[in-house]
Amino acid sequence: MLAFFLFLLKMVNKRIEKDMKNKQSQIWNSRLSKQTLEQNVLFCAGRDVQVLPMADEILLPYDIWTNRAHCIMLQKQNLISKTNLKCILKGLNHLEKLVESGEFQLDPNKEDVHINVESFVTENQGSDAGGRMHIGRSRNDQSACDMRLYLRSVSINLFQSLKQLANSLLIQAEKHNKSLMPGFTHYQPAMITTWGHWLCSYVQGLCRDLERLAFAISQINRNPLGAAASFGTTWDINRNLTTKLMAFEKVDSNTLDCIVSRWENEAHLANVVTMLMVKLSIVAQDLIFLSHPYSDLIRIKDSFLTGSSIMPQKKNPDFAEVIKSKASLSQGILTSLLSVQKGNLSGYNRDTQVTKYLIMDLIRECESVPIILNNVFESLFVNTQEMRKKCETDFMNSIDFAEHLSRNLDLPFRECYHIMANAVKLSEYKTKITPDALEKTLADLGHPTKIVKDLEYFHEPKNILEKRKHLGSPSPNQTLIQVEELGKLLSSLSFPIESLEKKIFKAKENCQNYKIKRI
Repeated sequence: MLAFFLFLLKMVNKRIEKDMKNKQSQIWNSRLSKQTLEQNVLFCAGRDVQVLPMADEILLPYDIWTNRAHCIMLQKQNLISKTNLKCILKGLNHLEKLVESGEFQLDPNKEDVHINVESFVTENQGSDAGGRMHIGRSRNDQSACDMRLYLRSVSINLFQSLKQLANSLLIQAEKHNKSLMPGFTHYQPAMITTWGHWLCSYVQGLCRDLERLAFAISQINRNPLGAAASFGTTWDINRNLTTKLMAFEKVDSNTLDCIVSRWENEAHLANVVTMLMVKLSIVAQDLIFLSHPYSDLIRIKDSFLTGSSIMPQKKNPDFAEVIKSKASLSQGILTSLLSVQKGNLSGYNRDTQVTKYLIMDLIRECESVPIILNNVFESLFVNTQEMRKKCETDFMNSIDFAEHLSRNLDLPFRECYHIMANAVKLSEYKTKITPDALEKTLADLGHPTKIVKDLEYFHEPKNILEKRKHLGSPSPNQTLIQVEELGKLLSSLSFPIESLEKKIFKAKENCQNYKIKRI
């Protein structure tokens, strides 16, 4: 028997050792029932242990596209030969494969992505081809074009992740349209609501963010290529063709404005992202407050929590705190972007180069926030029992009964407010307004006391919500109406972006395959 016990003990110890080994990378993980997701660990660690890419490394795919479109246009205008174009496209295709496989590194001695790409084509296909790539343009409009393609891409990605978050929240809002919970003002218990209504408030706000983002995309999606160094070129270029080849909506025609405005799209997008991040920081704080053990209204899955290096019992919602800090960071970056071009002379100024770094930092810091939140909400445990229990405390039905008194006794609301305030004061040793306290208050003021019998009805939280029938209220029926309307709004907002994505995919594919089709 002893031998069998020792065998079992040995097996248990081996299992513990294995679990500890798996969790060794995070010293705090042994408290958690589930391994923290790597995505969450990296999100919280941020730049502490992660190498940032070069800014122009991010632009490489977009610069290749810009070069393809520009050179196809040059050949169409008979400014370079078909042979030259064939060599250029062959060089760009080779470079693209190296970039995708991670085999190409930018050479700092060549200053930027544009010269790196041109040099690569020249070295691989000869100077007669590579040397003609820069006809009719400057690095100014080339950089502006690369940045517009980049901004368009990241904006669409952000739009889609936001839409996914909103859709997930709507699914849960419908499920929880009757899940009673306390609402708060000043962090204090205020009025009864539902978790479904709370989630709908997030979605309504996110729809505004999606509208702002869609408008930003529409302004970004304009072609600056062909502006050259601000004042055009003597070459007979076709800016409408490059617009089509890169799926831009239109040409930004004035060549000077194309270059002077290099900060503007970055600042506009940063403003949209900052507005979004402030909203998501509120969501993050809600998650912290509602999941606090002393609240226990919701519970965040261990996969998204982190521990302490000294306190073994801790479960920390680090991701939510990081989101709040990113909201502050985005505000600082926005302020910088708004200031960079201030007071400059029209034309290109090197000041605007920093806008590239600022917007890339902002996107890098914020783009994963909706994704993390989506995963958190999809796995969230909603403690409906505790929510309902708390609805019956802290006199949260006071306002509703004050309105009942005003209607049925034909009294000014303010007088009924004072009646209920006094009844609450007399009931403070209880968790609810007592009939005796209300009756005494009404009698002292010379009002009929028969209405006290209605108090019991208002002590049932779900009855209160049924009384709130107006548009947008937390009643279960109105919440379902909101879910339906917000779902339709999400679909209508998404349609133009999905249509644009198809155009972009087709235009990019046409550029990539151009040499096969026409040469």
